[in-house]
Parts: sequence; structure tokens; C-alpha cells
Amino acid sequence: MRKGQKTVYAAPPAAFYEGRDAFLRAALESVAERFGLDGASFYEYEEKSGLLRLRHRFAAGVSFEHEEDLRPAPGSPAARALETLEPASARTQGGSFLYSPFRFDYCDPSGGRGVVPCYGLVRLERGPRKRRFGAAETAKADAHLRSFLRDYYKAEFFSLYRKYDKNVTAITELTEVFATALRVRDSFRHILSGIQTYFGFDRVRLYLIDEKNRKLKGELSADIRGQIKSIAYEEIPLEPGAHRFADIVLGRSSGAFMERYKDCVLYMPLSVQGVTIGLLIVDNLLSQQRIEPQELAMLKSFGGQIALAVDNARLFDKVEELSLYDELTKLPLRRYFNQRFQEEFYRAERFKQPLALVWADVDYFKEVNDTYGHQIGDKVLKEAGRVILSNLRKIDFPCRYGGDEIIILLPQATGEEARRLAQRLSQELNELRIPVPFSKAKELRVTLSIGISTFPNDASTMDALLEKADDALYWVKSHGRAGIALYSDVAEQRAKAAAAGGNTDVKA
Repeated sequence: MRKGQKTVYAAPPAAFYEGRDAFLRAALESVAERFGLDGASFYEYEEKSGLLRLRHRFAAGVSFEHEEDLRPAPGSPAARALETLEPASARTQGGSFLYSPFRFDYCDPSGGRGVVPCYGLVRLERGPRKRRFGAAETAKADAHLRSFLRDYYKAEFFSLYRKYDKNVTAITELTEVFATALRVRDSFRHILSGIQTYFGFDRVRLYLIDEKNRKLKGELSADIRGQIKSIAYEEIPLEPGAHRFADIVLGRSSGAFMERYKDCVLYMPLSVQGVTIGLLIVDNLLSQQRIEPQELAMLKSFGGQIALAVDNARLFDKVEELSLYDELTKLPLRRYFNQRFQEEFYRAERFKQPLALVWADVDYFKEVNDTYGHQIGDKVLKEAGRVILSNLRKIDFPCRYGGDEIIILLPQATGEEARRLAQRLSQELNELRIPVPFSKAKELRVTLSIGISTFPNDASTMDALLEKADDALYWVKSHGRAGIALYSDVAEQRAKAAAAGGNTDVKA
């Protein structure tokens, strides 16, 4: 360097490309080498707590991340450096120290605060037998660090960029392999097909734990031909010694078979938050090709995501199921009924089969809630749901239509068959006694008003079928409640009343 030429200290060109930690390591190693230091530490200052937080340290030729909190004493060299933003030195029995402060802005990694200040200092250290920091050396060391740290924001940027790029790559891969459909069965098919395609195994099998019945149940198997088959017929008791699959899930030795084929079979328990939910098995038993260590490592690294994908698919199915059923009565809700109503009506039209619709209403339900409270009202609805579910055929479809209104679809049922069902329901509910300890009667009786309409006799469309059943229900409620009426009977009575010149309906 020629005399008079200005000295410029700069970070190595590639230092910040490796991210913040690599940048800090390079900064501390650089200043330690140039000025013959025994150690150098990078501290960030937290103004709110008044603490210097150690982030990175270089000592004995090694640079490493470190965590330590210091509180600078008032008037100390560290405190003076922070207050004045000028370097300060000190000599103690432990050696010589130089505190070089810094303050600059960089982008908040979380993105929530925009540009935020970074405030702190770098402590340079020499042993007690080495020279102290003179004024000239202090200025040079401080200039070196300031020049180096001015690129800190670049290191932050590349740290964020590398993290973002890594996440995007992982998300892209996992999305391609584990993207789930809206139905649990479709999700499992997609997961297994993705694993088989991505890794090229001969076969991939999925088993899930049925905690209620303490079994390991087969779900699906995907093979190299792209065929996916159900293995639901495979049910293994989740007991020690029952099967090697059960032993693996239970964390026991799986025996000689696993050892013999360890190079071409992988058994991978699937766990979510420490709870095992199933077992994924991949193998090359057909081709006898060895599963390469890098494939095993990659698949195992995906194990958590696979488990989450499987668990999310099951949870979605459960949530969807819960959203279709009323928790109190255990009856399907109106939106589920609308779907089934369309299906059953279409079937009845196509195959020219009868379809009955029963519309029931709990009598004086509002008065029950107002008089005895909603807890008693809930008991009434719960008992009504239990009675209904216990009296229906498998093909019948009940629904809590709203409030205390209940609709029941009866495929392949005539009006008379629907009437007989309604009579059974009414009788069984009428025999019930709901305990009400704080009332004078100590109990409550429940009755139903029920209207029935049928396809094709009463209506030819879905809306008309609902309207006719509602009309029949209104007629019952207008004539004293606790009764059953077919729309055809109501229409006949109205016709007779109209012919006689009387009122067709009498309001209650």
C-alpha cells in the first residue's frame, strides 16, 4: 500500500451470502486475525431491559453461537460506548478490552415491524500479558468493524432468502407428494401414490391404529404398477406378539424377518406429537433392490409430514362428520338432509318408488324452555332423538330441521307405513317422563304433532313434498296437537268442509 493511500476495511465479498451467522463468524474471525486478539464477542443491546445479549463469540481459534446476558454497569466502558457510540477501552486483571459500538437498521425478519434498529457492540479481548489497545489501534479496529458491519443488512437478507428458498422447496415437494383431497379416502390414495411415484418403491402400505378397538387396521396399498387397493380386510390386534407390525408399533423387537429383509423393507411408525397413529411400510420385496440410505433418510425426514398429512385427513373427515350432525340429538343437520333429500327423491322418481316425508314438532316446546329452562328443553330433544333413532330402518334418514322440528325421510314407504312409524314414535315418547324435580308435578310428558306427505300421491316435486308435510303438521297443531295427519286425509277433510260451507281450518 502506497504512503497516503486511504485504508478501506471491507467484508470478504461472499461473507454475507452465507447468511447472518456465517457473516458474524467472518467478522469476528477477521478482526481477531488482523489485530491479534484472543477473543471477540458480538452483543446486541436491548434498550427495554438494559441487557447486552451475546449472540456470537470467537475464542481460542473457534467461532460459535453463544447466549449470555450482561448488564453494563453505569459509567463502565461498555456503558460509555453505548451512550456515545464511540469506542471505549479498559484494562483489568483479566486483560485488555475494547468496546466498539454499532447502530444500523435492517428489515424485521418477521415482516411485522418493517425496518428496525440493531444496536449493540463488539467486545475485543486480549490476555493480561498482551498489549493494551492504544488510540491509533482503537481507531483502526473500530473502523474495520464499522466497515464490516455495514453489510450486516445484506447478511440478514440472505439469511431470510435462504430460509425462504428452503421452505419453498420443501413445500413444493411436499405439496406434490402429500397434497390432500377433501375426502379422507382420496387423501390416503394421493399420499400413497405420491410416495410410490416419488421414491419408486415396489409397494407402499398404510395401516392406522384404531384406538377404540385396539387394532392396527389396513387402509390402502399402492404398487409399482400404479394400482391402489384396499387392505381393509387386514386387522391386527394391537398386542405384543400378535404380529410383527403390532410389535413395531408398540416399540418391541420385530424378530428375524425384519433383520433378514432390512435392506429392502422399511417399517416407519407414524407419530404426531409423540402419539403413534399408524404404520407406513415401503418395500422392494418383488425386485429385491436395496433401498439406498439416502432414500431412507429422505423418507424418514418426510415422516413427520406424512403423519401430519394422514392425521389431518382423518381430522378433516371427523370435523366434516361433526358439522353434519347435531351434537344434542345425534340427528343429521339440515344441510346434510338437503343433500340426502335430493338423492332419495331422484331415486324414487327414477325407480318409481314411493317416498314418505314425516314432519314432527315437539308440542309446546317454547313453553317448556320458558317455564323449566333450556336444560330441560335439551333433555326433551335428546330423548326425542334417541327414540327416533331406535325406531328407524337403516334406509330411513332423520334430520333436526331446526329448533324442535324433526323431519324423517322414509324411502320406499307408503303413507300408511309412515303413519304406523309415527304412531310408534308418538306412543314411545308419550310414555316417557322427563324428571323436573323443582316443578310441582316433578316430571314432564312429551307429545308430538306429526304431518306426513308422500310421493307421488301428494306431491311431484321436493318443494311440494315439504310443503304438503308442513301443511299436514299445521292442521294437527290447529286441531289440538299431539296427533298425526296424512296430507291426503287433510285434503279430503278440507274438501268435505268446503262442500258443507264450513271453515277448512280451525286455529289453536
